[in-house]
Formats: sequence, structure tokens, C-alpha cells
Amino acid sequence: MRTKILVILGAVVAVAAIASGQAQRGPATLDDLLAEIRGLRADLRQTTRASTQMQVLTARLQLQEQRIAVLANQRADVTARLAVQTPLRVETEAQVRNFEGMISRNESLEVPRAELTVMLAERQRALSQHRNAEQQLRTQESDLSAQIAAEQNRWQDFNNRLDELERSLK
Repeated sequence: MRTKILVILGAVVAVAAIASGQAQRGPATLDDLLAEIRGLRADLRQTTRASTQMQVLTARLQLQEQRIAVLANQRADVTARLAVQTPLRVETEAQVRNFEGMISRNESLEVPRAELTVMLAERQRALSQHRNAEQQLRTQESDLSAQIAAEQNRWQDFNNRLDELERSLK
């Protein structure tokens, strides 16, 4: 019984509070409506601007991700080519040392000394080419790594701007 009385009493108090709130407000004037419409328009402009900025930043973020992926693929290709080139250089260096040792020891083999000298010169040219190719690949790999780092920094900048925009909308 007490519960029913408390519920009814609570409902009466709530109705009275709503009625007094409406009684205190009074009718809206044309200036009030105009101010409300202006506020809504400003909110709509801000939301539209923020939405457009978000779309542009998201598109830029996606482009950065694509750039990073392309550069990472290029670096992986260069690294693979370097993995092939380095053993070739090492093998050629060993051949050059072998020929130089044979010539310096004056070993008389089935191959005449003049022929050994020609073969040594060919191996030295090949070694020079392998070293140049390896150096170019290392330079490319280094350049690509630097480009990737720069693009990742740009990606982080766009991501931070998106985070700031998102926080401003809350």
C-alpha cells in the first residue's frame, strides 16, 4: 500500500515539475527561432567541413599506405637482387685470389701463364662489375629505406591530424 502511494506521489511531483517548466518558458519569439536556426546552420557547416576534412585526410592516408607498400616492394626486390649479387662477388673474389696465387707461385699447370693472366684480367673485370652492381644495389636499398621512413612520417602526420579532427568532433 505504501509503495502504491509513493509511486502515485512521485508521478504527481513529476507532472507538476513538467508543468511548471512549461509555464516558466513562455512562447518562443521569432528572434528565438531565428537564433536557433542560425545555430543549427553553424553546426551543419562545421559538421560538413569536418566531414570533408576527414574524407580528404582518409584519402591521403590511403595514398600514403599505397606509397609505403610500393616502396617496400621495391626495397624487397633490391634486397633479393643484392642477395644474389653478394655471393657472386664473393665467388669472383675467390677466383681472382686463386689466379693471383697460381701466377705468383709460378705453378706450371696445363694452362700457360699468358692464358692465366688473361683469365685473371677477365675475373678482375667481372669482380669490378659485381662490386659496382652490389654498391648500386646497396645505395638503392638505403635510398628506399630513407624514402619509406619519410613516407611513414607523412602517414603518421595524416593519422595524427585525423585523430585531432576526431577529438574535435566529440
